[in-house]
Amino acid sequence: MNFSSNYFLAPMASYTDKPFRKIAKDYGAGLTVSELISINSIYYNNPKAFALAKRNYNEIPFAIQLFGYDIDLFIKAALKIESMCDIIDINAGCPVPKVLKAKAGAYLLKEKKHLISIVESLKKYIKKPVSVKVRMGFDNDNINTIDFYKDLENAGCDMVTIHARLRNGFYNSSVDYEHIALVCSRLKIPVVANGGIDSYEKLKEVKKITNCKYFMIGQAALKKPYIFEDLLNKKDSSRNIEYIKNLMLNHFTLMIEEYGENAHKLFRKFAHRYLSGYKNAKLINFCINNSKNSQEILNIINSIK
Repeated sequence: MNFSSNYFLAPMASYTDKPFRKIAKDYGAGLTVSELISINSIYYNNPKAFALAKRNYNEIPFAIQLFGYDIDLFIKAALKIESMCDIIDINAGCPVPKVLKAKAGAYLLKEKKHLISIVESLKKYIKKPVSVKVRMGFDNDNINTIDFYKDLENAGCDMVTIHARLRNGFYNSSVDYEHIALVCSRLKIPVVANGGIDSYEKLKEVKKITNCKYFMIGQAALKKPYIFEDLLNKKDSSRNIEYIKNLMLNHFTLMIEEYGENAHKLFRKFAHRYLSGYKNAKLINFCINNSKNSQEILNIINSIK
């Protein structure tokens, strides 16, 4: 596996769609990953699932992340979308109750042997690399061991990304970088550090602790997708409101191209992130939330000073 940089965009449901991934890639993300996609929806040819799997011309490499439980469906789904990506990624970290109820996402950390079997089975049938994204454990009674990671490696896993929080830690609890460091020191396959990296200064800290080569950025990229540029330039930067305004216009234009008139509803959540911390953000967000069409959004963005 070859990456254009060592800084990857994390898959995030409802956020890392095709337009946003293009922006992240333009800023230097070395790997982009689809939103999580159900193996059932792929198997039953759900058009929405295949839309989520579409890549931009500049997304090289590109991973499609699958979630589910049934091994046979995992194989069939992977075979259907293998030609659409460079890497098949298994979601074993999503903490959302709806996903857990389907025995998918972080639930697989409660049935580690089953997860190992999924990896082994995929490696038998598909030619593309298989990666796994995990949390460091399901709960305090189910923390991943080195033997588990070794089993993943021996099963044929080509890369493992570790979000070093427990399932019930969601996205705001402390991150155990020492857990990643131990795994990184014991595995031969690439280990990607994930969780809490929101600046170049933070990256230096995480790199020093973990000794990892690769890093995945999630929540911070939603507010400042240019974080990838900062990491590559090895310095943190601040962007003025004019820059953010142009970024918003670029992003929204991409969304209009992808979603048509529905774009104005889908863009709202991104606008809130971009404007966080800026004066008049509350008023601007109120106007965006109450917009009736795409032209109104464009007018609002253009009025930002």
